[in-house]
Amino acid sequence: MTNRGFQNVQAWPRTGNPERCEIEFRKWHEAVRRLEPGEERDFAEALPELAGGRAMLECLFGASPFLSGRLIRDPGFVRKLWTEGPDSCAEAIFAELERFPAAAGEEEARRLLSIARLRLALLIALADIAGLWDLEQVTGAMTRLAEAACSVGFRTLLAQLGARGFLESADPEDPEADSGLIALGLGKLGGRELNYSSDIDLILLYDPDRVPTRDAYKTEARFLNLARSFIALLSARSVEGQTFRVDLRLRPDPVATPLVLSTKSAERYYEKRGQTWERAALIKARPVAADIEAGERFLERIAPFIWRPNLDFATVRDLRDIKKRIDEQHGSGAIGVRGHNLKLGRGGIREIEFFAQTHQLVWGGREPRFRTIPTCESLRTLTAAGHVPPEATEDLIEAYRFLRNCEHRVQMVADKQTHSLPKDPAEYETLARFLGYPDGQAYSRELIGYLQRVELRYESFFEFPFPAETETPEGSESQAELVERLGRMGFREPADAAAIVAKWRGGRCPAAQEPLSRELLQTLASPLLIAMCGTTDPDLALARFDSLFDNLPDSIQTFSLFQANLHTMETVAEIMVSAPIVYEFLQARPFLLETLVAPEEDAATWERAALAGDLAADLEPAAGYEDALDRLGEWVDRLRFRVCVQLLFQSLDPLQVPALLSDIADCALAALHGQASAEFAARFGRIPGGESALLAVGALGVRGMTTASPVDLAFLCNAPAGARADGLEALDAHEYFERFLAFMLEGVGPRNDRRGIYDISLRFPPPSEAHPAQADPSSLGRFLAAADARTCMAFARVRVIASSEGFAAESGGILPEALAKAGVGDRLRGELASRPRASGDPLHEAGSVAYCRDGLAKLDALLRYLLLSAGPSRPALPTDGTSADAFRALSESGSLAGEDGARLVDAWEGWTRVQALQRLIGDEADSDDVPAKLEPLFQSAVGVDSFGDVSGRLEAIATEVEEICERLAK
Repeated sequence: MTNRGFQNVQAWPRTGNPERCEIEFRKWHEAVRRLEPGEERDFAEALPELAGGRAMLECLFGASPFLSGRLIRDPGFVRKLWTEGPDSCAEAIFAELERFPAAAGEEEARRLLSIARLRLALLIALADIAGLWDLEQVTGAMTRLAEAACSVGFRTLLAQLGARGFLESADPEDPEADSGLIALGLGKLGGRELNYSSDIDLILLYDPDRVPTRDAYKTEARFLNLARSFIALLSARSVEGQTFRVDLRLRPDPVATPLVLSTKSAERYYEKRGQTWERAALIKARPVAADIEAGERFLERIAPFIWRPNLDFATVRDLRDIKKRIDEQHGSGAIGVRGHNLKLGRGGIREIEFFAQTHQLVWGGREPRFRTIPTCESLRTLTAAGHVPPEATEDLIEAYRFLRNCEHRVQMVADKQTHSLPKDPAEYETLARFLGYPDGQAYSRELIGYLQRVELRYESFFEFPFPAETETPEGSESQAELVERLGRMGFREPADAAAIVAKWRGGRCPAAQEPLSRELLQTLASPLLIAMCGTTDPDLALARFDSLFDNLPDSIQTFSLFQANLHTMETVAEIMVSAPIVYEFLQARPFLLETLVAPEEDAATWERAALAGDLAADLEPAAGYEDALDRLGEWVDRLRFRVCVQLLFQSLDPLQVPALLSDIADCALAALHGQASAEFAARFGRIPGGESALLAVGALGVRGMTTASPVDLAFLCNAPAGARADGLEALDAHEYFERFLAFMLEGVGPRNDRRGIYDISLRFPPPSEAHPAQADPSSLGRFLAAADARTCMAFARVRVIASSEGFAAESGGILPEALAKAGVGDRLRGELASRPRASGDPLHEAGSVAYCRDGLAKLDALLRYLLLSAGPSRPALPTDGTSADAFRALSESGSLAGEDGARLVDAWEGWTRVQALQRLIGDEADSDDVPAKLEPLFQSAVGVDSFGDVSGRLEAIATEVEEICERLAK
């Protein structure tokens, strides 16, 4: 069988660029020679001589490095495509994706998706360029691939949840059905118009009434982890690229909500706070994977938000303003040629989409027939009803097809998600030929014609004099009227609130001294008040905003950030009311506001290696040691703030917080040790053979940090007898390491106008001993032999976080033996038995955080006692393990009964979650201080249905732990 479409020589544009073609032909022939003898090699050798074969190769070799690479790397698929045609090959790939077994695992899913995506990229490009497929077939195939990729990803990950006992799927072979997990496709994915190198816009939800689980309180945490794994599965980069970039920023309030949220939360958001741009985006929303039926029901429920029953002309003004902001953000001025953005530029694709969507929102509330999804179909439907002139629809559809075709060719060059035409004249000329034009001038003439027609149609509609809402200028409002209005808005003390607002509007606060800052604050006053009214305590939010503004080092920058990202004000208002500790972070370091508007933070990985790489990139351009310390401090602040914000807005399981804060500290201290070592050596030389190490002790040692934890460290060093530094002062080892330790710790402490990075507590050598030169592993053993039980307890689990090369194993290896010789286990038994249980209700009296800390401390003491008492049967623990991992390991090794181990793990997880949440409030919180936003998080943390039951559940956990401790300490 032969595919005659590819054999048409005239179908392939002549792209020129003979030098590039010659290079790629050499690569082709080299790849052919490496093939085994057979049909595949015979075809590859003959292809340049076949009718249309050389034309195809020259077209791609001259214009697209990406497609050239695909041809050269996969000649077997090229043969299949050439002989069977694109339709048959595409169906075979899609069938393989549909048959993918749910239990195959992530690695196999990743491999299959990578191959499918790369082969379909080549197939679609060839079918498009040769004219075998029209625009709808091209975008339809890309959309179908994205849907299949999402289905493979969710199928695989839901099957894993089933295997772990969380989900009870009716059909394990089809875990997506009735899973309650919803994946809504939006944008071009929702419209079945996906472009060649597009990302995919998704909203991930779950319907709590449909999720088949008995552990309902764990649903959000499990699905949050699933979402992260899904993003990693589809977005994982290889040498060849990635399957799809996943963008979740179209979900409700993306800064403030988790990656996956419940349908009930989403419905409340759209009902109370949904915005016009979200209505426009949801026009194209449709379920694309997971529980399709649940997704369709959700869209039915939010239909009243999208489609208003009355003619919605106010939407025209809103969307016009949105498009204006897009133009300003992307610098979209007059129509151009080279460098013009085909999507966002004047006369571009976005204007056609806005034109169609705005008409749909105006008329679709009354007439459901206008609720179509594809852009061209929507325009035709509107024209048939008489709402859009036929000539306008004809112009817009022709331009849409032309611009989408151009967009695809631009993306085919290097498989990049770009929408801009090349700026380089030579590259622009090559693209024009790739599109089938004789030269760049011919292409430019046609391009400008289409852009001008779109611009004319777009502006003629958005300049139509629709009725405008009348508003009373705020400046004309009297103080009495302002007080009355603020009272209606929900402020308890409207007079006090009015005084603050008047101060802002009158420019009488420190942040509004300059004319521009005063103008910006006056503009922001009303949106700020609206944001505060969305919280449970507008008065508190207003007072804290006022305090924040009084301490801004650069008010213009902050006000400009708010103006460009109005939704961020709602996030900050919620922080003001619900998380005092996070507010204190923000007040002390206003630059952290920028973290809230960085969309990449949503899916940024928390893996230790990624954090270390991020910090290294931040430190790399540092201009000297002091600058490196400043950058290090800012990095730590940014990451700790990010942890707290994600915890508050449920994008992070509280159970993960201690380990994440510990990893941040690990990375920071390892970088500090490296920076300080280099700087100190530059000033004083090095000790030949001298080595040093930082050991994490206490909370950091067990990866149990909180935002308030001090960093407990031990410092070890070693040097040959009589060694001296090779610097000018020739310091002996004793003085060298003593001064180095002081120098390093000074780097994290406060001085001048810089805050301290961490509060360091040096456990060894003790503060009273100024003998760091003797702080070697053997002296640590002697120190522990003489120390009391509580001191030894801090060393029961120690991790080396920074060390000279080769010193790490020696530093950490001495501890188990030293602790055993010191008889620490027996002393800990007495400590465990004598430790009193804290009194007081964990949520109804002051000191609740201390109560939970005592609970965790009791568990910690028990764990260390068990580890030190296990003797030869002590299990090997991974350095990155948590206390829960240690209890599990003890159970598996037989040192702890399995039932006890499970109860202790549950207790540790519950207390850890509660402690992380209470740290958002502060050390002296009681139940009356728990903000309403945090109440469901506390319920979820301990697995109860009512906030009133949290205290009782914590009491029950404490009783269980007490009973186990008393029994094991006998």
